[in-house]
Amino acid sequence: MKKCPNCGSEVAEEAKFCTNCGSKLATGDEVKPKVVASEVQSETASEQAKQEAGVSLDKEKLKASSLSYWSWLVTAWKHPFKVKSETSKWSGLITLGLEGLIFGLSIMIIFRGYYNSANSYYSQAFGGSFGDNPVGLGTLITFFLATFLSALATTGIGYGARELFTPNRTDFLDFVNGIAHRTSPILLLNLIALLFSFTVGFTTSGVLNTMLVLCLFSITLAIWQFGILAPIYELANPKLDRLYILIIVTLLNGFVYGLAYMAVAAHYVSYLQQLF
Repeated sequence: MKKCPNCGSEVAEEAKFCTNCGSKLATGDEVKPKVVASEVQSETASEQAKQEAGVSLDKEKLKASSLSYWSWLVTAWKHPFKVKSETSKWSGLITLGLEGLIFGLSIMIIFRGYYNSANSYYSQAFGGSFGDNPVGLGTLITFFLATFLSALATTGIGYGARELFTPNRTDFLDFVNGIAHRTSPILLLNLIALLFSFTVGFTTSGVLNTMLVLCLFSITLAIWQFGILAPIYELANPKLDRLYILIIVTLLNGFVYGLAYMAVAAHYVSYLQQLF
């Protein structure tokens, strides 16, 4: 027996209508879908809550990683050769990538200025034009890749020398972090060069501007050389004298720089072919 929800009268279990008031009664088949739907809604809400919690957790991790990287970078700027190992294993690669990207962007802006200046002089002197400025994204990508890949290659050479001539073993990414820590002022110099390239016009007659930029890039190269060779000089009880290891590493690094120079030169040969 079951009760009518309208009048409270008892009716047979299989009855579909109340015999007293005539109200329609819910059967088991009608109640079951409602229960199932309720369970599905509950599960969906639970899944959504988990997803929202996961997104929130990812944001917190990203924020914490960013703060950790910034703290590491500031420490590196203050004391480049006091290498701090408490950081993400990707900090070094991120730093080298940023340096290459900013350097490539600076070069692109500077070269565009030179091209526009030369084109203007040519137009005034001969009444013609070189055409549209070809210096653009290709230049940025070329210099970024040349800088970043050569940095990785020379870092790999230093790492290989360390592994070959000493019994101590170091993780490659930790070694990259150490190199990036020692050479972190390069990022500051590249930022200065970028701001300089945005605010100062580069023309074929701007000798002073050119000298200042070349000075910045020369300091950058010197810092990189010190930073890349420092781990070799700091080797403890190497199998070969440190001087000879430095010579070997320097020669191999020179080969890498030569390849990078050839890649950049080939890029600009194609520009000259377009012009003439």
